[in-house]
Amino acid sequence: MYIPVADHVSYAFQHAAGYLVKRAEEEATKPFELTHTQWVTVYWIEASIIVLLFTWNLWLARSIIFPFKLCAVACHEGCHALAGLLTGAKVKSIVLDPNQGGTTRMIGGFAFCSLPAGYIGSTLIGSGLLFASFDQKASKIAAIPLFVHLTIVSLWARHSRFTLLNVTFIQGLILIFYIVAHAVFLRFLLALIGVMNVMYSVWDQLDDLVFHKINESDVCDFQRLYPWLPAQVWGAIWTFVSCSGLTAAILGGIVTFKKDFAAQYFESQTFIPT
Repeated sequence: MYIPVADHVSYAFQHAAGYLVKRAEEEATKPFELTHTQWVTVYWIEASIIVLLFTWNLWLARSIIFPFKLCAVACHEGCHALAGLLTGAKVKSIVLDPNQGGTTRMIGGFAFCSLPAGYIGSTLIGSGLLFASFDQKASKIAAIPLFVHLTIVSLWARHSRFTLLNVTFIQGLILIFYIVAHAVFLRFLLALIGVMNVMYSVWDQLDDLVFHKINESDVCDFQRLYPWLPAQVWGAIWTFVSCSGLTAAILGGIVTFKKDFAAQYFESQTFIPT
């Protein structure tokens, strides 16, 4: 028996399937073409880099970004400590001071592994957060290990109430951004923290060479332990690593996350809805 409605429904499904296949083919041939949603994220990352570059040690401005600087130092020193534990070291404590530099005090282990773990870990954490900041659901997922990492670091730095207060402030911000408006704005917080971490080697060298902080940068430690390369070369190497992580995170986010804000909003509700 002929049913006209069935023909219309069948045609609609065929048309929709053809449209989706065509759209997928177009997106596959242009993986690096940015959508409006991606442009917003890229602009935010660019603005964060510029603002941090000028305010990292600018009087008064550095007080505003103080908790975020402490968060970056915490992630960096936490990577030193974790690498030390994996190589048999005993971590005594972590000292965090964004203006004077952080330091990890440990006994034993292998400096060959624990020393580069700081910059490598900061780059991986930062690039991971930047990659996740291109998608709302990915941001919600990435916020969890960041929160756990900060909690572990705060245990090692528990003797400083001021440090605990600032780290707890960042954790509170993560929770607030996670809950408010279904984590719509969480991506921007993670992108800011991601920039501070992925470019940490650059900020660390600026602190050391320009502002002469008390605790030397890891670049100076590398030059002291491995004097066959001057500090300038070590600095160039780690700057290249940071820039590579930044570039890889942005390109990866552009290729992977193509959905707009609305689609990401509904998809994010499938992971710990708030």
